Amino acid sequence: MDEIDDRILSILAINGRASFAAIGAEVGLSPHGTADRIRRLERDRVITGYAARIDPAGVGRSLDAFIDIRLLPATDPEDFERRVAKLTSVLELAFLTGRFDYQLRLACRDADELDQTVRTIRREAGAAATETRIVMRSARPG
Repeated sequence: MDEIDDRILSILAINGRASFAAIGAEVGLSPHGTADRIRRLERDRVITGYAARIDPAGVGRSLDAFIDIRLLPATDPEDFERRVAKLTSVLELAFLTGRFDYQLRLACRDADELDQTVRTIRREAGAAATETRIVMRSARPG
């Protein structure tokens, strides 16, 4: 990894569909040299894949929220993870240090779906306590 690799990764993080020619022009390499570097980054598992970023509001899920969760002592963390991963509104699941065990990021259709998700987590997934925050506004750095 060098400065050119870092710049290539920054470009791909913003636009994973950028062409080798466009990336090469930005970093001072030929398209072939750029392709070689990107293939090496993929082979070395620095780049692990490409994905489309989908705006949840575009598919009717405009209520963005975070839920911090503390598990019941008897709750198996792996079982909890399997259960919440099946919930349609869950975008991300993070295991944490500190006061809470997990944090979920949700994209819900409305307040009713958020309420139902919280109730399901409490009743069926083994949460002892939850704290929910609704996102008022968010922005991507850069």
